[in-house]
Amino acid sequence: MPLDSLATNWGISQGRGLEANPAKGGTMKLTNDQLYTLRHMLGINTPYDRVPKPYRDYAAVPPGDAEFLELERLGAVERYTASLGEYTYFRCTEAGKLAAIRSHKTIRKTKPQRRYSAYLDMIDAFQDLTFKEFLTRPEFKEDRENA
Repeated sequence: MPLDSLATNWGISQGRGLEANPAKGGTMKLTNDQLYTLRHMLGINTPYDRVPKPYRDYAAVPPGDAEFLELERLGAVERYTASLGEYTYFRCTEAGKLAAIRSHKTIRKTKPQRRYSAYLDMIDAFQDLTFKEFLTRPEFKEDRENA
């Protein structure tokens, strides 16, 4: 299901945390700490990314972990296997993924901060490169735009 239609179905609102519309079947209200956990599960807790691109979707936690039991109760995560040994495995629900992706903008660095970070990455390879050169030389245009 596309994220925009999921947002409509869940009645996602902006503001502190995330709240699902009770009329749509839920009362999910996520704290910043819970959103941090969801972003971490998806691998999108990096403030220098312009666009969050989830590359994983799991967490292995000790059985009975209070944070994950609460996230499961809220409908943000689901258990996808029984406890195996010393861990219980969870993955994000579609609503949990949407909440995590939407919350990324609250941690994302500004465009100038991301551009300067790209410059710092570039000077590892081009040690004499100045920031002014990075901003003006055409060969770095794509790096500046993708920051």
